Amino acid sequence: MRLLFAAASLAALAFAQPAVAQSVSLAPVSFTPEFQARVDRDIGADQGDVLRARVERAIGAALERRGASVTTGAPIMIEVDIVGATPNRITMQRLRRDYTLDAGPSVQLGGAELHAVLHGAGGRTLREVNYRRYDYDFTDILGPPGMWTSADRTIAQFAERVADAYVAQAGAR
Repeated sequence: MRLLFAAASLAALAFAQPAVAQSVSLAPVSFTPEFQARVDRDIGADQGDVLRARVERAIGAALERRGASVTTGAPIMIEVDIVGATPNRITMQRLRRDYTLDAGPSVQLGGAELHAVLHGAGGRTLREVNYRRYDYDFTDILGPPGMWTSADRTIAQFAERVADAYVAQAGAR
């Protein structure tokens, strides 16, 4: 009986929402000027939109797991810049520029670098989060890579750090 009670208590703790129940705004994800030039030249606007959506979705999900609701006009605003990202596969934009590449078997080391700023009332900076992770060698790539396999891993880790920074800031209020 005690074992059953202990197991039920642990299950309840595992599914409990954190105490942070405030709202937060997420500004549209932007690119640094240097990365925007790379998107225009090598990556393509379509894949740039894919990256933006993945970052917004990952940060929104990480915040919701911590009990924060993502809304407009909240007291804390999160602005995110993609500083750089490298796909694991050759993009259509790059194939258009260099038709000698073979997109099928071509795999490259990928990753991303991201920056977030949490702003409070009046636009004052509350916290900053920087995260960078690129593959070191091909053993870092798990399984057959998709277009953004390594960048997705970086984005997920970055999103957790942003959500942790929000929780730390919201708890300090």
